[in-house]
Amino acid sequence: MKEITPKEKKLLKKARIKELMEVYGTLLSDKEKKVLTLFTDPALTGAAIAKRLKISRQAVHDHIRRGVNKMERCDAKTNMLEKRQKKMKIIAEMEGILSRQKLEEDDVQELNRLVASLKKLE
Repeated sequence: MKEITPKEKKLLKKARIKELMEVYGTLLSDKEKKVLTLFTDPALTGAAIAKRLKISRQAVHDHIRRGVNKMERCDAKTNMLEKRQKKMKIIAEMEGILSRQKLEEDDVQELNRLVASLKKLE
């Protein structure tokens, strides 16, 4: 298995935070939301965020840590992010089936199975 580089690891962390914000963003304070939104931009560093918001780099780090911890704790209890990812996968499968020119009986049965799976997740 290929080793993940530090840069890839950082991008994965930012992608995870972005997903968490889509689900749990309403839990964040305005400042945490602003800092995390800027942080998920791959081109911005903590120092650039601090300069833009006129706060210290330590304050940026603290807002990121507090915001991410808040969202991770909530996700550990609700597991909404995993459910959302499963729903997105099911929807993508359904879209693949629907994009075919002609639906056959097997396709209809598969769509019904996927719809049932979506209902279970709610």
